[in-house]
Formats: sequence, structure tokens, C-alpha cells
Amino acid sequence: MEFETVEKDARNAPTLASIAEKVGVSVNTVSRALRAPNTVRPELRRRINAAMEELNYVPNRLAGGLSSTRSDIVGVVVTSLYYSEFASIIDSLQSALLERDMQVMLANTRYDAAQELRLVRSLLSWRPAAVAIIGVDHAPKVVELLKASGIPIIEMWDTGGEVIDTAVGFDHTAVGAAQASQLIAGGYRRLAFLGSVRENDRRAQKRLKGLQSAAAMAGLPEIVTHTDQQGGSSELGERLAHELLERHPHIDAIACNSDVVAFGVLRALKKRGKRIPEEIGVIGFGDNEAAGCVSPALTTIRPDRETIGRLTAEAIFARINGAQPSTTLVEWKMMVRESAIRKETR
Repeated sequence: MEFETVEKDARNAPTLASIAEKVGVSVNTVSRALRAPNTVRPELRRRINAAMEELNYVPNRLAGGLSSTRSDIVGVVVTSLYYSEFASIIDSLQSALLERDMQVMLANTRYDAAQELRLVRSLLSWRPAAVAIIGVDHAPKVVELLKASGIPIIEMWDTGGEVIDTAVGFDHTAVGAAQASQLIAGGYRRLAFLGSVRENDRRAQKRLKGLQSAAAMAGLPEIVTHTDQQGGSSELGERLAHELLERHPHIDAIACNSDVVAFGVLRALKKRGKRIPEEIGVIGFGDNEAAGCVSPALTTIRPDRETIGRLTAEAIFARINGAQPSTTLVEWKMMVRESAIRKETR
């Protein structure tokens, strides 16, 4: 099925002609600088590159070189493929797109801001029909490029910030607050936050902020934090839990930034002879498929990944057909299990 491109998109997208006008050369010269850069003087190449950077021009990889051409591709940019955190979103999104004869082109930034910029440039060069990208926190240049592309941009998984165009996700600060509330309801008072929190993992940082705010409002002591830039894993969770309890043996509950980290925390606590949940409680995030199988079963938060993927596809179709930008909040669910509620409070 073909979709009409909104007129303003085509008008706003920078072209070879606009680059040529900016530099004061012919379109052919700009085209040659892109196709055969060694045939253009270095000083002129620098001026052309500077103009492309300023105007957010992205070369067109499609045959014919027509700036108005759009493909049936939807660029999808995720921050990690580790433990398939976003696999269900991608699967649901792809299934819905295939029903309209559209394809996914996937890119993984690995939480690297510079890599995100390179990947966004590369995806846009294929003239995708739309881009779906994880998160609402991006480097200014990424935001500029996406805005200048003139195509629907759907930010997924997070809605807590300024949106480029359209967003489908949930409030991660509220999730952190819910983690604190669940632990407090379970009878815990001396809380810690533990896990993998990389510099560009804004969602984990928001969950920590929500945890801290809720604990402060409840009059609890300051949250103890122990994190690492290393990617999340059960091995990391086990190491951090041992380190945490060596330094802060009074802690009676641990909120983890992911379930896989929480699995390692549970293992460390058992090795230390801690009774879970009587002495110490644990809560995760993500509802990994193993969360209900470990012992004790892990209390965690389940984001509705399938719905996020489906609604992202619907938002893409709507925007391509001229609908206004929007923000859609998707519900998540607290999965209350044995790991975070003391027997006397049950």
C-alpha cells in the first residue's frame, strides 16, 4: 500500500540545490563532492561538508537521487539488544508494519551517543518512510537531523521529556516511584538502588530519580546507590550486591534497574545467607520471562512491550497520512511476587 507524504515534509528537507546555493557552486559540483570527493579541491570539500552539516543534509542512497523519494523502510533505532530488552517491541512493530508492506531497518546504538548520530545519519540516507527510536533524550544534532528529515519520528519506550514529533511509551520516573512504594508497602525502610546505569541511559536515571523522590516523600533515609557503566547482567548484579552489603550492611531492600541484574542480586544474597524477603527485599524492572521462575519469584514491573510496538506502527501510519503529532501513554503492571513483601505484611 502506498502512502502520501505530507507536503510540508518535502518542502523542508534540504536538497543538493540548497547546499549548492549556500556554498555558491553548482549542483553538479556538490554532487561530485559526494560521489567522487577526490576530484574536488580539499578547501571546497570542507565548505560543502560544513554546509551539509549546518543544513542537516543527508545524502540519498536510493537509486535516482530524487530528494522527494521515500522507501517502504522504517528505520528503528534501539539502545541495546542485550538480553532482548526491546525484542518484543520490535517483533510487534514489524508484524504490524508488514501488514502494510513496510519493512524494518534496525540499528543498535549500544547507549553510545556518537554511534546514535552515525546510525541516524545512515538510516536517513535510505530515505525511510519514518523513524522509530528508543527514548526522548538525544544529542542536539540527532534531534536536528530527525526534525529536518521531514518524516514521521516516533519516540518509543519513554514519554518523560520534550518530544520531537510523536511518542509512545510510559513515564520512567513514575516507575521508579512505584518501585519505592511497593518496597515501603512491603515493610522495608532502608532502600538501595543497584545496577547498570550508563551515561546515556536516561530511562534508568529517571527511574532512580522517581525512587529517590518517593522515598524522600515517605520520610525514609537517603537512597544508597551503587551502579556501574558495564552492561547489565546477572554477574554484574551479584558483584554489586556483595560490594553494596560490605559497605552498607544495614540495607533491607534493593531496587534493581533490570531483572537480569536482580537475578544476580538474589544469588549474592543467598550466598551471604540472607533470608529473602524477611531480611531483605528485591524488586526488578522488565518482567523477564524467568522472573516468575527464580526462587523466590521476583517482584518486578512489566512494561507492555507488545502494545508499544503495535501503537508505534499505528502512529507511523497515522502520521504518514497527515495526522497530528501525539503522545500516547502505555500502561505498565506491577508484578507482585515473593521477593519484596515480608511475611508479617502479607
